[in-house]
Amino acid sequence: MFLNLSLNLNLSFLPPMEAPSKPGPMDPDLYFRGYHIAMTLNQSAKEEIKRRADIVELIGQHVQLRKAGRHFVGLCPFHAEKAPSFTVSPEKQMFHCFGCKKGGDIFAFWMEYHSSTFPEALRDLGERYNVEITDRPYSAEEKRRAEGREALFQVNELAAAYFKKALKDPVKGKPGKAYLEARGLSDRAIDEFALGYAPDEWDGLLGFLKGRRIKMEAAASAGLVIPKKSGGYYDRFRGRVIFPIHNLREQVVGFGGRVLGDALPKYLNSPESPVFRKGETLYGLHSSRKAIRTEGRAVVVEGYMDLLALNAHGVEGVVATLGTALTADHIRRLKGYAGEAVVVFDSDEAGKAAVLRSLPLFLNEGMTARAVALPEGQDPDDFVNRHGAEGFLERVRLASPMFDFYLEQKLTFDDADVEGKVRVLKEILPVLGRLTNTAQRSLYVRRLSERLHIGEASIWSELKKSTDRGGEASAPGRIKQRLDVARVEKTFHRELRLLNLIVHYPEALERLAGSNWEIFLSDADVLGIVKAFFRAFPGERPFSPERLMESLDSDSAREKFREALLLPPLDSENTVDLAITELEHKIRQIQLAASIKEAKARGDLEGLNQLLKKKAREINRPSS
Repeated sequence: MFLNLSLNLNLSFLPPMEAPSKPGPMDPDLYFRGYHIAMTLNQSAKEEIKRRADIVELIGQHVQLRKAGRHFVGLCPFHAEKAPSFTVSPEKQMFHCFGCKKGGDIFAFWMEYHSSTFPEALRDLGERYNVEITDRPYSAEEKRRAEGREALFQVNELAAAYFKKALKDPVKGKPGKAYLEARGLSDRAIDEFALGYAPDEWDGLLGFLKGRRIKMEAAASAGLVIPKKSGGYYDRFRGRVIFPIHNLREQVVGFGGRVLGDALPKYLNSPESPVFRKGETLYGLHSSRKAIRTEGRAVVVEGYMDLLALNAHGVEGVVATLGTALTADHIRRLKGYAGEAVVVFDSDEAGKAAVLRSLPLFLNEGMTARAVALPEGQDPDDFVNRHGAEGFLERVRLASPMFDFYLEQKLTFDDADVEGKVRVLKEILPVLGRLTNTAQRSLYVRRLSERLHIGEASIWSELKKSTDRGGEASAPGRIKQRLDVARVEKTFHRELRLLNLIVHYPEALERLAGSNWEIFLSDADVLGIVKAFFRAFPGERPFSPERLMESLDSDSAREKFREALLLPPLDSENTVDLAITELEHKIRQIQLAASIKEAKARGDLEGLNQLLKKKAREINRPSS
């Protein structure tokens, strides 16, 4: 459903916004500062949303989840992985990825997945679960960022309404209407995708926005107008059919424009902005994701008209790449809805090259991918209009695995000579070098050896040269990195048992309150968590780990506590007393070791002798 905004909407109160030079993911510190300030006064609304929401249902709309014991698991939408480490707990209403460490509640997921601010997440989820949000106690930075993004969304909605109205104008919209009719698009398709037309004027949209008292800085940030060197602005889109681009929340984030004459570029997209990132956005995903989930397959095409033509013939599970190369972020979005992608790029050399470039992305993201070969000179739009939906879907059904598709296209009769094989080898070696899975790389080397009739040893030798030239990290550097990570993980895992006891047996752990437990912990995050536990536990019944999570002010501490929350108990009810006795024993040993070290430093032989006897008794003391 598209937002229906009045053309008379006055947005003059909205502040201008500067677009960052390189938009990035949500800053965790900024998120939690705004998050905690807002939650303090919006606690009732936030708690009501969490009470009504089912985090498994919410996340399951964007990530394919399967039941695994008490939790649900899936492939993480935030980083590349093949084995699922993304975990969702219906009991605790939180998620956590054991790979990239992102996690939190439904608000954290909504913000990270949709690249939104906390005020937007609170509003969106409040609307979704019918919870009224009355207070707006956000930090100044959070409020500025949210208002700036809202300004872009609303200006884009106004522009979409302007383009749509212009297309329906019998005079100004005639060229755009004639083009769309010639391409076989019905009024239903035009309305469903909110297509429009930008008249061939320098200030058509500019005058419209000025008439609504819109600040031109906001329109420029959205990429709708361009500043003149001499002052003032002019329209970016002129004489073009307009394709509004929507995010998954069905908000207009940008536009694509197709020129009707011979001017270049043929297609023009909005520039990137705080709400629009081409490397993350797929045209049509907001409307096709249900069909993609149902079919278990996503068809990926290059252009707007390819998608619209297929949709007009009843092929619905389609997305387009906005004329840009496929990215890992695109694939992460798709794999949340389907296990397979079928890529249908143009049959020219550029299309074949695009297929090859996308191969390592699909493999490293753990998503099966096949490629369709269309007749020479035809794109999906041409093909479906000639052969219909059945002919196109038959091609999809017969699509080859992407690696085989590339070899089939490259190893033609003319390229089967030595020079042709060398050319193919040079093209594909950098692709194999980018694969992170060694087993997959070995299988493709074997396949390549069989098809090119070149020994595997020779291919491995050339692959090593290609990889070395690619500037990968040196072996000593990689080893040092692994050792550093292993050292940190060893320290944390030693203390993980204490966190695990806090989560599952808080009453039993109260026995440690009077001991010198702090000397047992060397990890600052774990130390902070346990301190927070002993502060909160005496006055809180029943104990709420989720509330303790909210009191933590370190992102890394929250990560570690989430892992402890989502891991199963390391001790049963029958062994928890023994576990605490062992912890007490370990604490006494650490205390004795520190005292012995101090006695040696002072030269206190008598005291040292007593401590050594005490240490011997402690060693021989039964642990249960």
